[in-house]
Amino acid sequence: EWQKFSEIKYESSLKNSERMVIDFYADWCIPCKELDAVTFSDSKVIKELEKFSKYKVDMTKTTDENDALRKKFKVIGMPTVLIIDSKGNEVNRLSGFVNAEEFLKIISSVE
Repeated sequence: EWQKFSEIKYESSLKNSERMVIDFYADWCIPCKELDAVTFSDSKVIKELEKFSKYKVDMTKTTDENDALRKKFKVIGMPTVLIIDSKGNEVNRLSGFVNAEEFLKIISSVE
C-alpha cells in the first residue's frame, strides 16, 4: 500500500526508525509506469516492501511544493526512487527503470 508523500508522514517514519521507499514519479514518465506495472507489482517485491513505509510523490505538475521537494531530495528527473534505511540515511537512489530482480537485490540488504 503506497501512501501519498507528506512531510508529516516522512518525519513520523524517520522518528519511528522505519525503512522507506520514496518514489518520485510523473504521469508522463514511461519508465515510471514500467516500474509500477513490472517491478512494484511483482509478488516478491510486494512481500519485501512490507518491511518499508512506501511513499509516492506526484511530480507531474510543477508546483511550489514539488519544487521544494525536488530541492530537498536533490531529484533531477523522473523516475527517482530513494531507498532510506532505518537510521534515516539514503542508501540507494534509482533513476530509471530496474526490473523486479534488481530491485529486490537492492532493498533486501537495507537495514
